Amino acid sequence: MRNHGSRPEQDGQSDQIKAQIEENLKRVYQSALVEEVPDRFKLLLEQLKNKDAEKNEAPK
Repeated sequence: MRNHGSRPEQDGQSDQIKAQIEENLKRVYQSALVEEVPDRFKLLLEQLKNKDAEKNEAPK
């Protein structure tokens, strides 16, 4: 949606800024995707899985 009160060069600058923000967000998100899960979280997940398995094995 265009701002009718803006000049064309301002719209071009706005598009450039939006593109730069988009590229930076993609870069940050991509780097977060390749980070390894911390050992502490892995341990917590394992504990939750074990508790869930014990709960499912218990007689009802």
